[in-house]
Amino acid sequence: MSLTHTIPLSHTPMLSSDPLSLQLLALLRAHRIEDIILCPGSRNAGIVHSALQIEDFRCHSITDERSAGFFALGIALATQRPVAVIVTSGSALANLYPAACEAYYQQVPLVFISADRPARWIGQMDGQTMPQEGALGQMVKLSVSLPFHDLLHANRLINEALLECRHRTLGPVHINIPIDEPIYEFDSECLPEVRVIERVNGCPDLPSQSRVLILVGQMDIHTALLCSDVLQRNGCVVVAENLSNLQPLHYINSYCIDWDKTEPFDLVITLGGHLVNKAMKVWIRHNPPREHWHVSPDGAIADTFGILTRAIESAPWDCLSCVGTYAATDMPLLPQSQPVSIIGEFISQLPADSILHLANSSSVRYAQHCPISSPASICCNRGINGIEGSLSTAVGYARASFPRPNYIIIGDLSFFYDQNALWNVQLPDNLHILLLNDCGGGIFDSLPIPRDPRSRDFIQARHHYDAHHIAAHYRIRYLTGHDKLQEFISSDRCTILEIQDYKS
Repeated sequence: MSLTHTIPLSHTPMLSSDPLSLQLLALLRAHRIEDIILCPGSRNAGIVHSALQIEDFRCHSITDERSAGFFALGIALATQRPVAVIVTSGSALANLYPAACEAYYQQVPLVFISADRPARWIGQMDGQTMPQEGALGQMVKLSVSLPFHDLLHANRLINEALLECRHRTLGPVHINIPIDEPIYEFDSECLPEVRVIERVNGCPDLPSQSRVLILVGQMDIHTALLCSDVLQRNGCVVVAENLSNLQPLHYINSYCIDWDKTEPFDLVITLGGHLVNKAMKVWIRHNPPREHWHVSPDGAIADTFGILTRAIESAPWDCLSCVGTYAATDMPLLPQSQPVSIIGEFISQLPADSILHLANSSSVRYAQHCPISSPASICCNRGINGIEGSLSTAVGYARASFPRPNYIIIGDLSFFYDQNALWNVQLPDNLHILLLNDCGGGIFDSLPIPRDPRSRDFIQARHHYDAHHIAAHYRIRYLTGHDKLQEFISSDRCTILEIQDYKS
């Protein structure tokens, strides 16, 4: 499968020198959009001139933008194919709104493209300027505004918009493209080769003779159980982290792999949600495979490594049934190191059928180095990875899963930030809080931040607080010290175990 498309031209014209315009036109052609309505104007002149040079486009000239929108609607209804409309900046875009409304409710795939002025001139009494990003509101399925000087990001946004107009329910999309001076420079002889992202239903055949890496990110326990059943049937081992909730025998922990000694892959397939291991993500970005497929039930465009080529709309267990036996398992492993003492000791003694919650930052990172031998479920707020709300989420989960034991490993900043989670008359007795208190954001010690003590105090939010009085205020059992771990694990009421020297 070719991942790039070179655009054939009718002769040897000179095209716009604007990289964003060329990226847009190349992807319109790659996604097989043939009919383009061109409206007059200066800000879009480079795109109009360049579009006219491409033999695969059927270009139509309509002066009135409101009429142009409905003209495009008529073509799309007749051909059952997406149609693009390109207008200049300012009120020209507003004139497309009536057609956008009709296309949205009639479910017609139109691509509205608006040239725009640079953001610095909007609202500054410069001609034909207005806020164009999102100007068509709820009457488009997706609206994107392309960034200056970031072709990788622009490429993904254009692909995403062009895919969305035909995804599940058909409908219009909006692409806003800022164009800076000079507008009238034409020194490109051909359109660029571009990355084309495809969306497919169900898992396609794998390329023959491919070296395949299957990465499994965060999954809830119910999805993980279905995936584990598939992995057990086909004898496959994938690369994952303990947030995947897969059974330990079915995956290699990504933190155990020596990525610097790993050979590049032809294909990387990702399933599930977030991956924590930054070293792994950096290695893949620096050693990109030929293809990256991401599998999700909604066919999301998740370009984690900046190399996505296929969005596969499929349940992860169905995809594993098709591709699992291709997974590469010849991974160079790192020498086993001792896990962070109290965290490793605690995780190794988790009761069966317990639920382990991991707060973000240090807690979730340290926990990835510790093997989980018991059939515990793992939860973590990795959707946005913020430190707020981890304790409140654990309280709610523990309440809903009573009497199953719930444990949370949480750092001091996350704990104090979310201490109102304990201000709860329904605080469940099956919740146990392992508080790792290093009196500030200890994770920042590993980052190259300035050594100035005042700067570090502010960046790390240094403090001298503990949880003793908080526990007393909310009538929670309070323990401290490594020697209280067994008492903490077996406690029959809500308990805090606070550890300050947890790395020793």
